[in-house]
Amino acid sequence: MHYIVVLFIILFSSNAAFAKQIEVVVGWTKPPYVISEQDSGFELELVRAILLEMGHDMAPIYVPFGRTASIMKKGEVDIGLTLNPGHDIDPAILTDAYVYYQNVAVSRTDRNFEIHEIQDLVGHSVIAFQTAISVLGEEFKDTLAHQKNYMELAQQDRQVSLLLLGSVDVAVMDRNIFQYVKHQLPVEKQHDTTIHELFPVSAYSAAISDEKLRNQFNEVLALFIKDGRYQSLLDQFGLFNFIEDQPMQPAKKLN
Repeated sequence: MHYIVVLFIILFSSNAAFAKQIEVVVGWTKPPYVISEQDSGFELELVRAILLEMGHDMAPIYVPFGRTASIMKKGEVDIGLTLNPGHDIDPAILTDAYVYYQNVAVSRTDRNFEIHEIQDLVGHSVIAFQTAISVLGEEFKDTLAHQKNYMELAQQDRQVSLLLLGSVDVAVMDRNIFQYVKHQLPVEKQHDTTIHELFPVSAYSAAISDEKLRNQFNEVLALFIKDGRYQSLLDQFGLFNFIEDQPMQPAKKLN
């Protein structure tokens, strides 16, 4: 019995020695993916659970979304979330994809806009999420980068408000974020909207410079996907599982 107690103490001390607090840079609130005021949201809960499985605690650091890559490049933190090769980051340090977004163009239904391709955005006032011009492809960049009535905004709740107020013609953002933010507004402000699926589903990874930590992250992520914990978190936050490619659907009315 004494031997077992000593062995337990040794093992516990050994695990504690390897455990550490992991600093994770997170873009400001993007509910339901990131809800900073609650330290919650799908991405935070998933990464927190993965790190806990690895024996670590997570310390989130909230920054404007566009700053995540630059902070990672300075080597000041352990992990940066919601990144892909379209950002100014070394692709070699990116993990396997852990979250999927589907960016869409959204307009008010009463405007009756015919938007079937990116070129149809020309002539409209467009507001997009920060870094959209970098990550939504060359056609989007070439079409909108020099358009005077194009702007990017970090606060995505403000994007939704400007669209629904009629201050801008089109908002470009993730469909789950749009739906979540829209339904937080008073009913009288929830004008009918139409989504235009101009973009494919986008995969995002975490940036982890430490190779060992990155490999462990990938291993645990794969385990979560296999054993159902990943799907359970998607269900908790009302997100669709985009791991398998989904066919594009025609524009539809959102109630």
